[in-house]
Amino acid sequence: MNFFKKIFFSKYEQFAKELGYRTWSEASDNTFFMFHIPEDGGWYVTELPNRTWAVWNNEGDPPYSFVTFLTWSETIRYLRKLFNEYCYPETYWAPEGYGIDDDMFLNPPQKDKKL
Repeated sequence: MNFFKKIFFSKYEQFAKELGYRTWSEASDNTFFMFHIPEDGGWYVTELPNRTWAVWNNEGDPPYSFVTFLTWSETIRYLRKLFNEYCYPETYWAPEGYGIDDDMFLNPPQKDKKL
C-alpha cells in the first residue's frame, strides 16, 4: 500500500473508532447512504454499537464530524429537515436500506436491503 493510501485509510479507521467501532469495515457495515449533496458528496447514517444513530456527511477528509440521536425517528426527521432546508432536488433523496413499500419514517434502514 502506498504512503498516501495508507494515511487516507488510517483516517477512516480513526473515524470508525470515534463512532465506537474497531474498524472501518465494521462501521461501514452499519452505515447507510441517505442523500446526495453537490458536487459528489452525501449524507450518511451509522447505527452505533449502543443502538443510537450518527449522522454525518463526507465533505472534506475523515474523520468527519457527526451528530448523534437516540432514536431513528429523531434521526430521519433531522435528515429530512436538513435536506429541505438546502432545497435539494427530490432526486437527491435516495435512502438505502429500504424496499419500495417500506416507510423510512417509521422504520430504520435494514442491512439486507443495502445497495
